[in-house]
Amino acid sequence: MILSAPTILFLTALPFCIWAALTDLRHMKIYNKTNLGLFFAFVIVGLGMIAMGGFTWELYALRIAQGALMLVIGFLLNHFGYMGGGDSKFIGAMAPYIAMQDATKFLMLLAAMALVTVVLHRGIGAIAPLQPHLVGWKSWQVSKKFPYGLTLSSALLIYLAMAANAG
Repeated sequence: MILSAPTILFLTALPFCIWAALTDLRHMKIYNKTNLGLFFAFVIVGLGMIAMGGFTWELYALRIAQGALMLVIGFLLNHFGYMGGGDSKFIGAMAPYIAMQDATKFLMLLAAMALVTVVLHRGIGAIAPLQPHLVGWKSWQVSKKFPYGLTLSSALLIYLAMAANAG
């Protein structure tokens, strides 16, 4: 059985997205090794997909360029205080996984997931019986910040799962 390109990308991104979400919840950080791992996993898997006919060289290069562009935009957003450094680097690392023609669809999904994850995160933090279990999880100890890696990771995984399901 041959897996589709979106399925391969989903399986490639899955462990990095889970790790990014967990470390952002626990430490309010997305580590460079996570971002580099996600990006270089795409680089390697993308080369394999070229060899198998799933990507063209042009599409592969375009997706790498998307990542570079989003990294620059993320650095600007970080510089002006709109997001954390780990989030901005994670955006650059995840951008190659998103098809250019799906950018609008992905941004709408990201907006929806931002609402869902903020409500869930704040809601879980407000449940008194859960509060003793959240000690040591920095995202529930700071009130003015939000672990956006949770939103980014969930949006990317849902996007890739939907793409894999579509064929």
